[in-house]
Amino acid sequence: MTTAADFQMLVDGFGALGALSVAAVLVRRPARSTVQTVLMLVFGLAGVFYACRSLAVATGMGGFGLASLALACTLPLGALVLAEILLRRHAPLPLKAVVAGGAVLGLLAALLVGAGMEQAFSLAVYVPAALSLVLALVLFRDRKTLAPMENATLDSYARALLLAGLLVLTDFGLFGEVGLSALGMLGLAYAAAGGAAGPQRWIDTVKELALAGATALLLGAALLRLRTPETLLEAGGVVGVTVSALLTLSVLLRLRSGGGEQKRRRFDLALVEADVSDLKGFLASASRAAPLQGLVLAEGDDLAAYSPARLLEAFGTDRLAVLARLERDSDEATREGREQMIDLLHRHAATHAMLILERPLKIALVGLAGSALPEDDERSLALFRTLAAVVAKSEAGDAA
Repeated sequence: MTTAADFQMLVDGFGALGALSVAAVLVRRPARSTVQTVLMLVFGLAGVFYACRSLAVATGMGGFGLASLALACTLPLGALVLAEILLRRHAPLPLKAVVAGGAVLGLLAALLVGAGMEQAFSLAVYVPAALSLVLALVLFRDRKTLAPMENATLDSYARALLLAGLLVLTDFGLFGEVGLSALGMLGLAYAAAGGAAGPQRWIDTVKELALAGATALLLGAALLRLRTPETLLEAGGVVGVTVSALLTLSVLLRLRSGGGEQKRRRFDLALVEADVSDLKGFLASASRAAPLQGLVLAEGDDLAAYSPARLLEAFGTDRLAVLARLERDSDEATREGREQMIDLLHRHAATHAMLILERPLKIALVGLAGSALPEDDERSLALFRTLAAVVAKSEAGDAA
């Protein structure tokens, strides 16, 4: 096995580990939203793809190479479906036709393997082109109707998708002997693991990448000191493997922490510093941090079209209504209340509703993004709802 093949096997192996880790976390969830189901499939396919490519290099078995070719052309289709769900709008029909044609292209590539892997692999040029089209859809589609948390997640995916698309080009030998698209997949896994907890601005993403790159260079340099590289390829390969290992570790830590300790610290600080003199002031100050960004208070005329009793029925005992759970529930006894709550959530582009006060009825609505681990966000919402209810009751008592 050549030096380039060794590095390719290791980079793809780390890419497979990161992608499959995200998929495994989502598989274990007893109840998944549509976004989470698509994420599970996309990362599952990507993980199997990189695992097959790594095994193809390690074992030399053509079957793994064949599987990787077929899987490669399904990934842009998964990215398009995910983008449509997050945007809550269909992609233009020509774009769908082009991207969906990748499945046929993948099968054609598999059939051409008998004529030579190189000829078949050339068809996979479709992949970066299709990813570019999906990225354009995310960047230029009108997103004014989306909640701030949804836009934050879309921006996070757009940055990772841009990186992935650029790195896919290296798989075609344009910039060296080792393909680095697995690093792009690890970036997507990092975005999925963090959701809206990820960097909010492009400059923040650049800072994170610069920090990761500098760390990888320092660690790679330390490893190279132990054994002087004989070629530039060997030096670059050590750095590439180091970057992939660090990104994989970052994904695993993000999955373990449910989106990162930094988000929880920002949320806790926002609650501590929130104005508790009145409810509106508390909501305005507390909603500066995720997952409360874009929070809306529905009261009075906002709820005139609904039955208060039915809305309260939809909340149940935990005072938190989740759109995905309401849509899956089939209990006929609470059907009318669920339908009214679903309509209210859709009207405000929200995914979660919190009961703040029963009389007069006040409901806080927020749109959470498609994070791989929303449990921490829901715990944060429960804490916020409890504090908001105390402020609301105090304000109502003062008014009386």
